[in-house]
Amino acid sequence: MAEGSARGDRFMLYRIVGNDLYPRHDAGQSLANLRFTLDHEPPLHGCEKRWLLNRIRHPRKLEQLIELLERHGCGYDVIPFEQKVFAAVPWDWDVLPQPSFLGSRAYRQLLSHQRQSWEIALYRHKNNYLMHNNGARNRALELGRTRADWVLPWDGNCFLTEAGWQELREAVLRQRGADYFYVPMQRIADNAHLLDPAFQADPRDEPQLLFAATAAEQFNPAFPYGRRPKVELFWRLGLPGHWDAWPDEPWDQPRRSRLQPVPACPRAGWVARLHSGVRDASRGAAAAVLSQKSRYEARNLAIKASVNQALLAEGPLVQAAFAAHWEAPLQQAARRHELQRQADVGIELLQAWQRWWQQGEPAPAVRQEALVSGLLHGCWQALLDPDQIQDQALLENLGSQWFAPGDRGLQPRLRLLQRPLASGRLPGTKPSLAAVEQLALLSDLLAWRSGAWSWQVCFQAFRDALAEQLNALIQPAWFGQREQDLKRLQLVLALLQRHRGLPVEPVDALLRLLTQAQLSDRIEDPQRALVLALAKQHGLLTPEQAALVVHRPVPPLLPLSVGGQ
Repeated sequence: MAEGSARGDRFMLYRIVGNDLYPRHDAGQSLANLRFTLDHEPPLHGCEKRWLLNRIRHPRKLEQLIELLERHGCGYDVIPFEQKVFAAVPWDWDVLPQPSFLGSRAYRQLLSHQRQSWEIALYRHKNNYLMHNNGARNRALELGRTRADWVLPWDGNCFLTEAGWQELREAVLRQRGADYFYVPMQRIADNAHLLDPAFQADPRDEPQLLFAATAAEQFNPAFPYGRRPKVELFWRLGLPGHWDAWPDEPWDQPRRSRLQPVPACPRAGWVARLHSGVRDASRGAAAAVLSQKSRYEARNLAIKASVNQALLAEGPLVQAAFAAHWEAPLQQAARRHELQRQADVGIELLQAWQRWWQQGEPAPAVRQEALVSGLLHGCWQALLDPDQIQDQALLENLGSQWFAPGDRGLQPRLRLLQRPLASGRLPGTKPSLAAVEQLALLSDLLAWRSGAWSWQVCFQAFRDALAEQLNALIQPAWFGQREQDLKRLQLVLALLQRHRGLPVEPVDALLRLLTQAQLSDRIEDPQRALVLALAKQHGLLTPEQAALVVHRPVPPLLPLSVGGQ
């Protein structure tokens, strides 16, 4: 009590501003909410306000935040984002029960939210660097303890009204012997509501914490954003709440033991949380604040998207994974000659198929995937040297037939039966896994360079529908009977989702494959080499790991011969 009575009345409010995490937050919400706070929050008696700019990735965004703070005469500190340091941060492979867990039958038998939780757990180290949630809170505590008697290491969207601050300050100074206080929070559906003199607070959301400068505890830096980083300290302090019923999940970090004796942690005032800019469309127009389930899903997607985009230090990823391979015949005569030979064979196969389909000639003894490969080689040759292709009109006609919408064209669903189709079947059927692989490579070719074919718009719709179906298909446990098929399908999915320009789904597929592709000095298995090369393109390897991957990715093209065998 003697120490408490000696504590002064100087408060330090540190608000931490990080990167916008879309779709959990609206793009630009941190700058917009900072502007709202600087324009409308009243002076807080006895409190110094400072801002902690936390690993802002985009230089221009950091400049805008600093310009705004300096224009209002506000103090700030910066925790820099360093690309090379971030790239060297590893994935948390140790969290998995076994190295190949994400490729196992046991993983695929889990519920959707459980699979998602294991995947997001892999991001923990990257998350802790980029989002730097508890790390920034501890830095704010460290800085604030040198400047005040009481420190508020709060999120950047926190806003205090004059009445709320007065209630908070009086509660703290009335109970100076306490080392910790909790401050209930209310999520605001519209920031303008805080400017209404008749606004009535009803704070029921997860509270913020206030610390005496001499308090010993801090936040657990092992707990990442999205996995109870603040709640872990609630547990340690013995602060009661609905979080007491939350179990420890196998993908979580171990919580620290509860302090004994349990320290006092009284309530002090309340705080508003400004709107994130994202509304819950699933709950209707009135649902301005996201539900807990929607926040959970949006937060996980935001973590993945933010990390994956930050890994691409040199700019957006080129959609075509095999661009160097498609370009090679332009520089190498041997490659050019081989492509011409394969394209000629492909055109022969396609001409024989069309004669059968349209004129009733005998069915060609050709597999479905060989026909797709024939179209792929023909299109490749036409893109590089249209004068050397035998039959441009054939490519136009077959593409229009095969990728026509509805039941007239190739169906964008994987054929699950193992027995082969009758020779030559294509329109109206579902492709085999081998044919799907070649379709993914055709998609990559067209992502590299568009041609003048009218069917490309229909093909993109086909590709998108196929990717959606495959994404749902990879989870069922029946696929565990053919693990090699599952790996092939994951590669296909990684390519198709990349062609769609999605930031998360290709990486999800590659991370599942990486759990089964351990790095070594020699990379001999062609599929493994391909996984590692694609992972390198996405920035998923540390610099040391990436140095081991010296080869460019080579697409698993199906070689063609007369007869399609």
